[in-house]
Amino acid sequence: MRNRLPYNFICLTLSFVFFASALVSGQRIKEDAEESSNKTSMIKKVSFNPVKRNPFLSKEEVIKIDQMKKAELRRLAEEEAERKRKAEEERKRILQQKILEEEMKRYPARAIMNKIKIDGILGREAIVNGEVVSVGSKVLGAKVVSITDDSVWFTYKGQRFERKLPLL
Repeated sequence: MRNRLPYNFICLTLSFVFFASALVSGQRIKEDAEESSNKTSMIKKVSFNPVKRNPFLSKEEVIKIDQMKKAELRRLAEEEAERKRKAEEERKRILQQKILEEEMKRYPARAIMNKIKIDGILGREAIVNGEVVSVGSKVLGAKVVSITDDSVWFTYKGQRFERKLPLL
């Protein structure tokens, strides 16, 4: 047992030295980490935007794809503009039709007024749309009220209007 005592003492001493050195080095590592964190807070972080493209495509292919996308967006924008233009035209047409219907309700004689043409006047008779008419006759639903030297007066749905003999 005598021979073993110095061996045990040496082992114990070495264990203590390793333990102590581990503690010291751990402390030193911790201090280094604190110093490096202080240094990094002083350093500005720089970030960059990586290129977001398919790495399997060549630069020419990427440019061509971008051009195709732009062309498609232009085409879609033109289609949308055309659709809006057509919708606006349709809205205007419907509005004009409603205005015309309202005007026809207020002034129904306008519906047939432009369809009646005076071809000639012969005293108390007139030639209207190729037919000879006199006072009291009806043309397209309009009644002839009077015939003058240069015009014929009609009534249609309670409204009176005049059609003149065209000048030659």
